[in-house]
Amino acid sequence: MTGALKRIAALARLVLLDGLRRHALLGLIVLSVVAQAGALLFFDFIPRDIGRASSDFILSLAWLSGFIFLFFHGVQVIALDEERKVIYSLLARPISRGEYVLGIFSGLAGLLLLLNLLLCGLGFGTLLIIKQMVPPVYFSQLNTLPYLLAWFGLIAMELMLLSVILLFSGLVRGSFPVLLISLSFYAICSGLPVAREAVSQRVLQTDPQPILEGVLRLMTAVFPDFDRLDFKNMIVSSAPQPDPSLMLANFGLTVSYVGLFLWLACVVYQRRDLQ
Repeated sequence: MTGALKRIAALARLVLLDGLRRHALLGLIVLSVVAQAGALLFFDFIPRDIGRASSDFILSLAWLSGFIFLFFHGVQVIALDEERKVIYSLLARPISRGEYVLGIFSGLAGLLLLLNLLLCGLGFGTLLIIKQMVPPVYFSQLNTLPYLLAWFGLIAMELMLLSVILLFSGLVRGSFPVLLISLSFYAICSGLPVAREAVSQRVLQTDPQPILEGVLRLMTAVFPDFDRLDFKNMIVSSAPQPDPSLMLANFGLTVSYVGLFLWLACVVYQRRDLQ
């Protein structure tokens, strides 16, 4: 067990250092800094509720940065490509396939955590500057704990997508097919709550479709509803905080989801040739 953890940690460290060497985070951080600097210049054009608009912008920018990282750098690192013999494939022989999957996931998760930590600090500083530059009526409060909770939810969503990309990389070869399938998966996750809401409205209008509604609810087990982890509206709100047991349940389901998809990825990789 100790040897397996050492091998996983070694591969994770290799992925982490390689990402830093490729400047995978530098460009995203520069993009975020430029965008936040632009926000400091243009927030005067927001007529009211500047605090909510600014916090939404900071979290949306962080999601965009994580999205770019996952679907471009992450897919390039994870995807099995016959034309590109990378060092991770060569390292797959002395370690087991399960250790390979966990090592890749841990390394990329470390890069994601580092990216979000830097963006979290930059975003909080930007919100403090905006709060000091506008009258209190436009930015009445900035709640620190909900701000951190919103970032935890954002990281949880990104880790879920990372585990799904790992599974898809074992099912198909090539970075471009993995990218297309992963984007399709995310599009379904985003559109499924809208479809489920539309069906629920039709049910309320005496047009029962219990089978379709049940299928859409079951699909949530595979295509998660990311809105459950979206807490950015609480950052500048004076409303009571949600029930802690509900938040723990949401994060517990996230951990179970990531664990399940990592286990499936390990099973798939056991049956694939990494060379």
